[in-house]
Amino acid sequence: MTRKTPRLRSLVPAAIALVLALLASACGSGPTTKDFASQVESGPVDEHGLLEGKPYDGTHIRFLTCCTAVPQFAALNERTKQFTERTGITVEWSNIPYAAFLQKIVAESAIGGGTYDVLIWPDAWGPSLKIGVQPLDEVMKKDGITLDDFSGPLREAASAGDPTATYGLPFRGFSYNLFYRKDIYAQLGLEPPTTWDEYYQQLELIKNRTDKNPLAGQFSRNNGQDLYTWLTMLWSNGAELFDDSGAPAFTSPAAVAATQKYLETMRQGYTPPESTNWGELESTTNFLKGNAATVLTWSWHLEDFTNPGKAAPELGGNVGVASLPGFPGQDPASYAYTWLTGVLNTSQNQGAAWEYVKWITHADTEREIALDKTDPATTTGITVHNSNMLDPQVNAANQGLPQIQYNTLQSARAIPMNLDWPRIMDILAVAVNEMANGADVPGKLAETADEIRELDR
Repeated sequence: MTRKTPRLRSLVPAAIALVLALLASACGSGPTTKDFASQVESGPVDEHGLLEGKPYDGTHIRFLTCCTAVPQFAALNERTKQFTERTGITVEWSNIPYAAFLQKIVAESAIGGGTYDVLIWPDAWGPSLKIGVQPLDEVMKKDGITLDDFSGPLREAASAGDPTATYGLPFRGFSYNLFYRKDIYAQLGLEPPTTWDEYYQQLELIKNRTDKNPLAGQFSRNNGQDLYTWLTMLWSNGAELFDDSGAPAFTSPAAVAATQKYLETMRQGYTPPESTNWGELESTTNFLKGNAATVLTWSWHLEDFTNPGKAAPELGGNVGVASLPGFPGQDPASYAYTWLTGVLNTSQNQGAAWEYVKWITHADTEREIALDKTDPATTTGITVHNSNMLDPQVNAANQGLPQIQYNTLQSARAIPMNLDWPRIMDILAVAVNEMANGADVPGKLAETADEIRELDR
């Protein structure tokens, strides 16, 4: 059974209501906080940026997280004993079910439960929860930490919508890529495509000459999963979601053309009809079982596609990965996804919490995990530091994926960092699903733009 890994950025309607209610109850100011910098010790640091002399020896901190079976999380959890040996700080990991994770984060950040010290969050949640986490800029400056080793969309996610501040450090992130069956491509004399037209020609050939689904697509409206490819194609055709004033801009000719091109995968029969209800889990499972020749998805899925305990035997050694195609004459642009980690401002152990944040986001910690292939349960090629994505050893251990991810991230984009995005995302996801089921493209985009404008009234 395929692991259902956290990757979604939707706030379901009930969760949205909870966010707004909690923000209102907090009057937009968040819980009572302590001055962060005064809680953080200064002094000489070791090679991981950790304070020497164990100033927080004996401190116990609690880490608010979910999904500890994710290989990267499992590897960090396992290695935390090394952190404890260096610092004397013990760390207790939670494992909140993903479905309840948002509510727990909001309760801690907006109300200030004081139960946890460190937390993680997906980028889209940042604007809602930043009132409950400490801005990191002052302590980053004190410790000589910058965001220079991260690509643009990851740095944008770290701002949580405030370009003047940093609220979280990136520690997990993905590019959006094309995965393909190398054996099928070799059989048909194909190379990874550079344009969408070339890719669709390949899909037509696969449709006519093999018994595989040319593409395992995903058009489910749930959690905005039908927007991943749509946004990538929209941006790659020079179109925008919003104009400079914040008004919907996805009714432009370029946006309409990108949307129509996206929907060709369904309308030309390149992806199964049932994929109108497929999300990431279903589409990647279809590829994982050997039923599809290609899939468009997040880079972390290489972990499953190359795991002999999960993937169909014919995938062994036959999974290729490439950057997504683009439109002729346009700069490539794809969707990037980031998880952040930071310090809750109601923590009673903020200095120790900051030490742990520094350790789990350190490039050396990440590199050690990316190189360790001794246990499939902790094996991952996910790296977010540019230095690691460009490291020859890291690439050799991970089928070159880090370099491909680096190349993709240089022109990738983050989702809009604003409080309205979850509601907007839900409206867009419904519209794209309806178009996949046959709705008129220009008309539905215009109707959707009007619906989004109504949100501000």
